Amino acid sequence: MKKIGLFRAVATGKELAAIKKVLDSGWWGMGHGVEEFERAFAKKVGAHYAVATSSCTAALDIAVRVVKLPNPVRVSALTFISSALAPLNIGKKIKFVDIDKKTFCTPKADIQVFYGGNESGRGIIYDMAHAGGVKHRGLVSCWSFHAVKNLPTADGGMLTTNDKKIYQRAKAISWCGIDKSTYKRSGSRYSWEYNIKEPGLKAHMNDIVAAIGLCQLEKLDANNAYRKKVAGWYNKYLPKSIKRPFKSSTWHLYPILVSDRNGLIDYLAENGVSTSVHYKPLYHYKIFGKQKLLPNTEFAYKNIVSLPMHLKLTEPDVRRVCNLIEKFYILK
Repeated sequence: MKKIGLFRAVATGKELAAIKKVLDSGWWGMGHGVEEFERAFAKKVGAHYAVATSSCTAALDIAVRVVKLPNPVRVSALTFISSALAPLNIGKKIKFVDIDKKTFCTPKADIQVFYGGNESGRGIIYDMAHAGGVKHRGLVSCWSFHAVKNLPTADGGMLTTNDKKIYQRAKAISWCGIDKSTYKRSGSRYSWEYNIKEPGLKAHMNDIVAAIGLCQLEKLDANNAYRKKVAGWYNKYLPKSIKRPFKSSTWHLYPILVSDRNGLIDYLAENGVSTSVHYKPLYHYKIFGKQKLLPNTEFAYKNIVSLPMHLKLTEPDVRRVCNLIEKFYILK
């Protein structure tokens, strides 16, 4: 029985060659490769500036330090922990807001989440972890290059902005608050002198990760087009009774709404198909204290299941998943 995974990163020989080039150069840290990736990504998303980071979580940690946010900070409850943990880590209170029934995004939030790549409402900071391939939004956008994302680099992230002062602060904060990177100080005569104006984080990217990112960036549009094709297969073969997801910009996820969600997950797992739930609402975790339940978020949480979505899926794979779903409900 062929197993069908939920996510899968895909690479070619080009990534291996790019990594070898970095290794052979003798400079593996934050250097020319990171700068090249920052410029290329900023151009891709239509932003003036980009700061490459070690993860999207790190980008969010920097974003909440360089942008003025209200207190409490409004965040969607249906998201990964990082969206709310970043403002919590700097002493902000969190107010969770309910999602739209169709898009699973929030109409208005201070940290806005593009759930599954769906177009979200208004925000100050945009969590674009699911949105690799769309354009920059707001004062700051934060992107993920985790291994399961549309632009995978094993791990990594990016902060984009059109504000030069925000960029300069974010760049320094990503490197412990230091105003000049080691690479910038390593010319013909190494300069050990630099300045630190505010506390920072050790959150920058390195040239090995950037080399993978540049290769993946070249394929992003084509890969997103394939994801759209996979979504089309699901739309075609799923039983008519299954609630399909809202149209996505990137199809990072393919979440459906079903009855007996846990039973379906177990049945698919028994038949070699991996699924997941995105997400358990954040107000269910003790770290955020006691907060009221949000009706749309609760409904989604109790009924949602993410089906496999990656570049190695074939039409027969998708048809098999859909047939298993149909069989499960017939057997019930």
